[in-house]
Amino acid sequence: MAFLGFTIREIRVRLLVIDSHYLVAMEAEQVLGEALGCLVTIAMPRDVDTLLMEGAFDVMLIDIDFVTEALWGRIQRLRQAGAGFVFTSVDSRHRSGVPGFQGIPVVLKPFDDERLVEVVRNVNGAVKRF
Repeated sequence: MAFLGFTIREIRVRLLVIDSHYLVAMEAEQVLGEALGCLVTIAMPRDVDTLLMEGAFDVMLIDIDFVTEALWGRIQRLRQAGAGFVFTSVDSRHRSGVPGFQGIPVVLKPFDDERLVEVVRNVNGAVKRF
Protein backbone atom coordinates (compact mmCIF):
# COMPACT_ATOMS: atom_id res chain seq x y z
CA MET A 1 0.00 0.00 0.00
CA ALA A 2 1.47 3.36 -1.00
CA PHE A 3 1.06 6.42 1.18
CA LEU A 4 2.77 9.75 0.56
CA GLY A 5 5.17 8.16 -1.90
CA PHE A 6 6.36 5.25 0.24
CA THR A 7 4.95 1.90 1.27
CA ILE A 8 4.12 0.74 4.76
CA ARG A 9 6.95 -1.82 4.54
CA GLU A 10 9.43 1.04 4.07
CA ILE A 11 8.55 2.54 7.47
CA ARG A 12 11.15 1.09 9.80
CA VAL A 13 11.65 1.43 13.51
CA ARG A 14 14.40 3.88 14.46
CA LEU A 15 16.61 2.70 17.30
CA LEU A 16 19.25 4.70 19.15
CA VAL A 17 22.06 2.86 20.97
CA ILE A 18 24.16 4.88 23.44
CA ASP A 19 27.15 3.22 25.06
CA SER A 20 30.69 4.39 25.84
CA HIS A 21 32.04 1.11 24.49
CA TYR A 22 31.72 1.34 20.74
CA LEU A 23 32.08 -2.43 20.27
CA VAL A 24 29.15 -3.03 22.62
CA ALA A 25 27.04 -0.56 20.62
CA MET A 26 28.11 -2.23 17.36
CA GLU A 27 27.07 -5.62 18.72
CA ALA A 28 23.62 -4.27 19.59
CA GLU A 29 23.38 -2.65 16.15
CA GLN A 30 24.19 -5.90 14.38
CA VAL A 31 21.93 -8.11 16.50
CA LEU A 32 18.92 -5.79 16.41
CA GLY A 33 19.37 -4.74 12.80
CA GLU A 34 19.46 -8.35 11.62
CA ALA A 35 16.69 -9.65 13.87
CA LEU A 36 14.26 -6.75 13.60
CA GLY A 37 15.21 -4.93 10.41
CA CYS A 38 15.30 -1.62 12.25
CA LEU A 39 17.40 1.45 11.49
CA VAL A 40 20.06 1.70 14.19
CA THR A 41 22.05 4.79 15.12
CA ILE A 42 25.05 4.39 17.40
CA ALA A 43 26.09 7.32 19.58
CA MET A 44 28.58 8.06 22.28
CA PRO A 45 27.40 9.44 25.65
CA ARG A 46 28.67 12.93 24.75
CA ASP A 47 26.01 13.05 22.00
CA VAL A 48 23.06 12.01 24.18
CA ASP A 49 21.70 15.50 24.91
CA THR A 50 21.59 16.51 21.27
CA LEU A 51 20.08 13.25 20.08
CA LEU A 52 17.41 13.10 22.79
CA MET A 53 16.39 16.71 22.07
CA GLU A 54 15.79 15.67 18.47
CA GLY A 55 13.59 12.83 19.72
CA ALA A 56 13.56 11.11 16.33
CA PHE A 57 13.81 7.58 17.70
CA ASP A 58 11.19 4.97 18.50
CA VAL A 59 13.29 2.99 20.98
CA MET A 60 16.46 4.02 22.81
CA LEU A 61 18.94 1.56 24.30
CA ILE A 62 21.03 3.46 26.87
CA ASP A 63 23.69 2.36 29.35
CA ILE A 64 22.24 3.17 32.79
CA ASP A 65 25.58 4.62 33.92
CA PHE A 66 24.94 7.68 31.74
CA VAL A 67 21.46 8.51 32.99
CA THR A 68 21.67 11.64 35.13
CA GLU A 69 18.82 13.39 36.92
CA ALA A 70 18.61 15.98 34.13
CA LEU A 71 18.60 13.26 31.48
CA TRP A 72 15.91 11.37 33.40
CA GLY A 73 13.56 14.34 32.98
CA ARG A 74 14.08 14.29 29.22
CA ILE A 75 13.58 10.51 29.12
CA GLN A 76 10.28 10.89 31.00
CA ARG A 77 9.04 13.50 28.50
CA LEU A 78 10.01 11.29 25.55
CA ARG A 79 8.30 8.29 27.16
CA GLN A 80 5.11 10.32 27.52
CA ALA A 81 5.40 11.19 23.82
CA GLY A 82 5.53 7.48 22.95
CA ALA A 83 9.24 6.63 22.79
CA GLY A 84 10.44 3.38 24.29
CA PHE A 85 13.52 2.93 26.45
CA VAL A 86 15.69 -0.01 27.42
CA PHE A 87 18.59 0.35 29.82
CA THR A 88 21.75 -1.72 29.66
CA SER A 89 24.01 -2.47 32.60
CA VAL A 90 26.91 -4.61 33.71
CA ASP A 91 25.55 -4.56 37.28
CA SER A 92 23.59 -7.73 38.01
CA ARG A 93 21.66 -5.86 40.73
CA HIS A 94 19.81 -4.15 37.86
CA ARG A 95 18.48 -7.46 36.54
CA SER A 96 14.97 -6.66 37.85
CA GLY A 97 15.11 -2.98 36.98
CA VAL A 98 16.68 0.19 38.31
CA PRO A 99 15.23 1.87 41.42
CA GLY A 100 13.53 5.10 40.44
CA PHE A 101 13.14 4.01 36.81
CA GLN A 102 10.01 1.88 37.03
CA GLY A 103 8.77 0.45 33.78
CA ILE A 104 12.08 0.59 31.92
CA PRO A 105 13.51 -2.89 31.38
CA VAL A 106 17.22 -3.63 31.76
CA VAL A 107 19.32 -5.92 29.59
CA LEU A 108 22.55 -7.04 31.22
CA LYS A 109 25.88 -6.88 29.41
CA PRO A 110 27.36 -8.87 27.85
CA PHE A 111 24.15 -9.26 25.88
CA ASP A 112 22.23 -12.44 25.44
CA ASP A 113 21.17 -11.82 21.83
CA GLU A 114 17.75 -13.45 22.16
CA ARG A 115 16.96 -11.54 25.35
CA LEU A 116 18.05 -8.24 23.79
CA VAL A 117 15.81 -8.77 20.77
CA GLU A 118 12.88 -9.88 22.94
CA VAL A 119 13.10 -6.86 25.25
CA VAL A 120 13.43 -4.32 22.43
CA ARG A 121 10.57 -5.96 20.53
CA ASN A 122 8.35 -5.87 23.64
CA VAL A 123 9.15 -2.23 24.40
CA ASN A 124 8.32 -1.21 20.86
CA GLY A 125 5.36 -3.56 20.53
CA ALA A 126 2.85 -1.42 22.43
CA VAL A 127 2.82 1.23 19.73
CA LYS A 128 4.41 -0.34 16.67
CA ARG A 129 5.04 -3.77 15.26
CA PHE A 130 8.31 -5.08 13.84
